Amino acid sequence: MNINELQEELESLGYYCYQKNGVLFSGIKGDIGPIEGTFVLNNTFSIDLINKITINYLVGQISTEKEFKTIEELLKFVRQVFPLED
Repeated sequence: MNINELQEELESLGYYCYQKNGVLFSGIKGDIGPIEGTFVLNNTFSIDLINKITINYLVGQISTEKEFKTIEELLKFVRQVFPLED
């Protein structure tokens, strides 16, 4: 799975995503932002597929990186750690 396919998969689950410099940034779309047409992105994380499958996210104020062997393991982790509200 390439980064575009992963972005489509996460968006189909309900996460907001965008790419920059080969890294996929994602999170849960929150409240309306301070500037018209913007919004707050909650529970953000970034995914890098260039050399290995890694996700970077914050635990409190500590940056944390976790590596996965498969995309399926990564998606399962995202759904567990960053659950979408119904």
